[in-house]
Amino acid sequence: MKYFDKIRFSGLVERIKKLLGNRDFYIFLGFLCLSTLFWFINALRGEYVTSLSCPVSFVNVPDNLVILDGSSQKVEAKVKATGFNILRQKLSSRFVPLELDVSNMRLTQKEGKSMAFLLSRTEMGEIRSRLLLGMDLVDLQPDTIFLHVDQFATRKVPVGFKGELAFEQQFILADDIGFRPDSVTVSGPLSAIDTISAIYIKPLIAEKLAGDFEKEVELERLSNIDMSHRKVVVDIKVERFSEKTISVPVSVEGLPDSLLLKTFPTSVQLTFRAGLSKFDKISSGDFSAIVDATEVLQLERPKRLRVRISRTPKGIVTYNYDPLFVEYVLERR
Repeated sequence: MKYFDKIRFSGLVERIKKLLGNRDFYIFLGFLCLSTLFWFINALRGEYVTSLSCPVSFVNVPDNLVILDGSSQKVEAKVKATGFNILRQKLSSRFVPLELDVSNMRLTQKEGKSMAFLLSRTEMGEIRSRLLLGMDLVDLQPDTIFLHVDQFATRKVPVGFKGELAFEQQFILADDIGFRPDSVTVSGPLSAIDTISAIYIKPLIAEKLAGDFEKEVELERLSNIDMSHRKVVVDIKVERFSEKTISVPVSVEGLPDSLLLKTFPTSVQLTFRAGLSKFDKISSGDFSAIVDATEVLQLERPKRLRVRISRTPKGIVTYNYDPLFVEYVLERR
């Protein structure tokens, strides 16, 4: 089969060479090109209806508004003209973006969103002025141009920490993590500003801390939100801690005045850890240990009551207490 394929290919090459060497072939090709050109010119003399795409830009946005979506739009202008004019219009650069004045647009609600809108027919005069002489503007689509907007808002919010801290043995965080500045001003769409409770730093990892630590870090960026600062200084105070055990009396809650409940023991031993700067300022009065006596009013009384620590002072790191349960005696007054 390969032998016969070579013969066929060789014959095809010979026919092509013979055709290219024939003067009549070039005469035929020239007449074909001329007839095609005449047909094209004749076709351009006819009238057609087509669509021209015109980009839209929005200007004069009021200070109390912010654009959320829809800023990149186009208007489709349906025109009627000869093929020549349509071709010239598409080849020309006269269709610059159509500027729409947002301050003149009306506001409405659409699918739960605040929208500014403008009827396209109000811009027909401007579109006509951009068309070549002899072109008729038939229609504009869409018939209404919508722009998703929101009220512009500004608010001051605190800076928040995000990251991980690890300390050397016997060291803890001495105070709340500080920031300079401790708050930033955010501005943008009201719907987004209302959801911001804090602006967080980019995750910071600090390990083996045994002394005060400072570092300038970037703030996390939020979409469509401007911030007064892009960076803050994180201030971390570190100190040694110590451990102490104190006696905290057990209080009773949820018992009618006609009844008296005594616990055994009457207090718990609470062990806590705190930084040296706060250690001597913490006493048993800063803690509250309680039992819920409503359980003893049930038909099936528990034999023991669970002790719960309801109040602790600021500055302690960890604590534990003993016992977790106390026995009790219930009496009438």
